[in-house]
Amino acid sequence: MKKTENICEKNNSKSLNFCEDIPCTQINSYIESILNTVQDGVYITDGKSKTIFLNNAYEKLSGTKKELFLNKTMTRIIEEGLIDKSGTMEALKSKKEITMNQTLNNKNQVLITSTPLFDLYGNINLVVTTVRDVTLINNLKTELNRTTLDMNELKSLIHEKDGIVYQSKQMENTILTAKKVAVYDTSVLISGETGVGKDIVARIIHKNSNRANKPFIDINCSAIPESLMESELFGYEGGSFTGALTKGKKGIFELANGGTLFLDEIGELSLNMQAKLLKTLQNKTIRKIGGSKEIPIDVRIVSATNQDLKSMIEEKKFRDDLYYRINIIPIEILPLRKRREDILLLVNHFLEKSNEINHENKFFSKEALLALYNYDFPGNVRELKNLVERSVVLSREDEIQLNDLPTVIKISDFQEKSFELKKGVNFKQAVDNFEKMVIKNALDNSSTSKEAAIKLGMNESTLTRKKQKLGII
Repeated sequence: MKKTENICEKNNSKSLNFCEDIPCTQINSYIESILNTVQDGVYITDGKSKTIFLNNAYEKLSGTKKELFLNKTMTRIIEEGLIDKSGTMEALKSKKEITMNQTLNNKNQVLITSTPLFDLYGNINLVVTTVRDVTLINNLKTELNRTTLDMNELKSLIHEKDGIVYQSKQMENTILTAKKVAVYDTSVLISGETGVGKDIVARIIHKNSNRANKPFIDINCSAIPESLMESELFGYEGGSFTGALTKGKKGIFELANGGTLFLDEIGELSLNMQAKLLKTLQNKTIRKIGGSKEIPIDVRIVSATNQDLKSMIEEKKFRDDLYYRINIIPIEILPLRKRREDILLLVNHFLEKSNEINHENKFFSKEALLALYNYDFPGNVRELKNLVERSVVLSREDEIQLNDLPTVIKISDFQEKSFELKKGVNFKQAVDNFEKMVIKNALDNSSTSKEAAIKLGMNESTLTRKKQKLGII
């Protein structure tokens, strides 16, 4: 055991004399056995950089027999191309612990830490270097960087502006219409189901209008009792009713003066308030409660509703003259079930945000994504956002499974809408069949593979692999 005898002989400090009754040769044997059980490489030189020991892990890491290292200085080992640079040499020069990256002769990349050991007189007796293989980590890092670049490229092709994430043609047309009409100072009525993002489209109109630097005031007409609605809209003079502020209060029309007033859920206004609103829009003036003078106002009106106002007109629940006053430019936002290509994109968007907020790294399984894709989302984007956040918080594992989703998203419902599970076809085959159907549909409705990949929410290389796997020509 000549090489390990050198360890004992070279370091004569008391720290290695852990039992004076044990012979030095036996201590060497213990040390060698211990070092050879360590998974990281261990490389030891004397104070002149001559190699006196390396463990089995280092031999395996380097792919080179120990004999090619032993009794050679680090300078010679570098000259022979066994390593590209030496932490030992740096530690000998600086007399400090050195950590650096190193490439071995077999191209393995390692992270080394070279630590000098001193004798009682402050001279370096040994330099002990621990060696950890980081080839896999670096490869994963390279793959991660490549994937990140792919994701960034994909995101740059996806519309994610003004708070709306979409890739469907229907939503693109909606946003283009909103921006086009924004520059004209006319009234806009935005219709759509609950949770589709009517308020965001209203803000897009304001942001792209000539009033962008003026106030944007929104009011939910369904959230304010009728008894308070008039004072909220028009304000009041001091002491005009019991409980009124002595100095009075401005209404939202005054607060929005020069800017945009967004009347959300306008269909909830009473007929009495509809009449007063119509008068204000016609005269472009308001009169406060308890006031005697007309106050001129300059406000653009953007309204929104989730109701069928035409039916309400027939039922005498909504004034037709007010309808035509606010509905000069109609904009409809389709529900998610009519633009399903946006669903998985939105799932990924809210998943990233929820992971970031909650310091998680969770993801949906393929089965869960298929169920989400086929779910109708009656609450639309708002429901989808809440569902994703709930799944991230409540799922126990990083992979969010189908069972982690709310019971309303039933697998039986998802299977009925996606495909019929025929006799002799297992679940995996059924999923593959559905995936094949979705991909073929995207390809059929796209001019290029890149366009199809964007619609599917994946990069083009992933789409190519899936086509090969599923036998899609």
